[in-house]
Amino acid sequence: MRDKQNTNHSAVVAGAGFVLSALAVAVPQVAFSQSSALEEVIVTAERRAQDAQDVPIALTIIGGSEISPSGISSISDVALKTPNLTFTQFNIGEPQLFLRGLGTTIDSAGADPTVSVFIDDVYVGRSAGATSDLYDLERIEVLRGPQGTLYGRNVTGGAISIVTKRPSNEFEAKLGVTVGNYGLTVLRGLVDGPIGDNLAGNLSFSKRDRDGYAYSNRSGQELDDADNFSLRGKLLWDISDNTELLLGFDYSTDDNNGQCRNLTKLDNPAGDHNAGGVFVPVLQQIKADTNSEDPRTCAMTIEQYAERDVFGLSARLQMEFTNDLSLTSITAYRELEYSWLQELGGLDSPPNLLSVEDNEGDDADQISQEFRLTKDGDRLFWVAGAYYFKENVDRFANVPIFFGPGSPVAPGALLDRSWLQSATNTSMALFGQVVWSMTDALALTLGGRHTWDEKEMDNAYYSSPGNEVYNFKGLEESWDEFTPRVTVDWQVTDDHMLFATWSKGYKSGVFISQNTTAALAETPLEPEEATNMEIGAKTRWFDNRLQFNLVYFDLENENQQLFRLENFTLVSENFGTESSGIELDFIAALGKNLTLSGMYASLDAEIVGGQFAGNVAPRSPDYKYSVALNYNAALGNGAILDFDASVSYSDNWYMEATNQGVSYMDDYSIVDASVRYTSSGGNWEVTLWGKNLSDELVTSHSIVSSFGGSVELFAPPRTYGVTANYFFD
Repeated sequence: MRDKQNTNHSAVVAGAGFVLSALAVAVPQVAFSQSSALEEVIVTAERRAQDAQDVPIALTIIGGSEISPSGISSISDVALKTPNLTFTQFNIGEPQLFLRGLGTTIDSAGADPTVSVFIDDVYVGRSAGATSDLYDLERIEVLRGPQGTLYGRNVTGGAISIVTKRPSNEFEAKLGVTVGNYGLTVLRGLVDGPIGDNLAGNLSFSKRDRDGYAYSNRSGQELDDADNFSLRGKLLWDISDNTELLLGFDYSTDDNNGQCRNLTKLDNPAGDHNAGGVFVPVLQQIKADTNSEDPRTCAMTIEQYAERDVFGLSARLQMEFTNDLSLTSITAYRELEYSWLQELGGLDSPPNLLSVEDNEGDDADQISQEFRLTKDGDRLFWVAGAYYFKENVDRFANVPIFFGPGSPVAPGALLDRSWLQSATNTSMALFGQVVWSMTDALALTLGGRHTWDEKEMDNAYYSSPGNEVYNFKGLEESWDEFTPRVTVDWQVTDDHMLFATWSKGYKSGVFISQNTTAALAETPLEPEEATNMEIGAKTRWFDNRLQFNLVYFDLENENQQLFRLENFTLVSENFGTESSGIELDFIAALGKNLTLSGMYASLDAEIVGGQFAGNVAPRSPDYKYSVALNYNAALGNGAILDFDASVSYSDNWYMEATNQGVSYMDDYSIVDASVRYTSSGGNWEVTLWGKNLSDELVTSHSIVSSFGGSVELFAPPRTYGVTANYFFD
């Protein structure tokens, strides 16, 4: 079935690139004659300011104007608009990003993300420290594929670079209020401008509150709620004509009730359940008796919670010398603390066969230092640098399991299991990249990075009643790797560029968490090594009224780090993965006030080697797309109306490498729309918006239940509201 789908899909995809390219040539010039040229987008993905269309890498850009309560407000929204990016979230502390089939589910104190997030060029070591509310940003740059040269820690899947607003020498202030269904209220504000002759600063805040989308009919607790406060500020000091210092801080806190977990897919064939489906009829009756068939209703008695605090400081010193030579120093410190208590199975015991409570948390801090020296010449641009990173993480997990009277395993017994980890993760690197413009049209990029990683771990496991199963002190392992990059780009015309890249990415090994055997607990998983090849085109047509970009990639990753739940035990292991696909994006100015944009991605990702060889890689839909339409109309009184509508689609995929039927996720479509009225003076605006207007039930995460079925979390239902902003002179 899968092979047939892939064969048909490959033909469709291969034809798509040809048809769209042909359309770009064939559409008459008159179709764009009344439209305005598209604006240039400046990015810093290659550590210098460039037009995004001149950067020879696979890149997705989300502008600051798209980031709002009515549009992009979280990393999950970013995933909807990015080719081959998938976002799932197990809980507030464990967001999981997969890109081009690569990602990780390992939650160890020594684990690293595969798709990493950077805030103002600062690597965020723990994924939970980068998934708070998104607001008042300059832009988001998503670099697809391994980033083995220029980024602070090597990543095999890709990088999400969040760029916050720099202070301005012109005064700006705004205040925004949002109200919506489910009791949503959002209050946001920003003030920006000069403080003195050589000093400017900005300060922004966001306060978001929302009732729960779901509830537990046994505890009466609302679930899937929101309570977040975020604060961010910057100071920019022009020390001299060629030296500036940018200081920044950010703080975010969440205090929520956690998520609703629902036991589903109990009607799947017996072979698709870990325990063979023997207990499925009992579970089906329990669900009926507890009235928890509604996906937004859970049947738990415990009072859940999910808390998180994030804090960061940064100092960026920029010095410009003669002959276009510059030095950048980025010093940063970050803290993260989170914890949660939840019922993993969606049902307590009794009446369930077993109850699994999960109380976990992290307390982490990190320091990082990066130096970059760059030179921008007529034919040669180069960057050389050094990087240091150190992270301390204390992690706990307490998972008591109560076996109900009807359980075939120790009925009526309590198994109380706890894991404690304390890790110090250190990374150092030397890197460099040179771009040689061999001719006016042809350029060669050569880059490389050598990384040294060391991880030290105390790893302990205790099982009731007070039994120390293992307690390792001073586990230590180190790895190092060189990751090169070669890119050739050809500026065929001023508006058309072709490029080809061969590159490698690397991620260090990891001591695993929550293992029940001593031998595995003291043996780290192998590091990941990704090799990527891609060819692409970035094109403009009709006096830059149409932009059309196309990339083909072929990616091999050794030792992808994943874990899964199997018969009450978390199994951690390495997998090999091969993936390939096509990614395209476009934006067209169809008329003076009408813009159409979108993306399409295909993905053929397969596990190679091991017991699951030949299976579809997890979190890897065959294809996904999004299309957005924007129309703005000038009214007679000088006011402006903006209409936005979009649809995002993802094909089905498997949550687990096992490809069990209970880990199969259905395809889905998300429809969003908004209309904004901006006053004639531009000093206020009101937006009416709706998200997931078709009220699609989308699974945001699932785990395979040991007794049968799948325990699923669901993304938000249909939401709508009004946002008003006032801009002060």
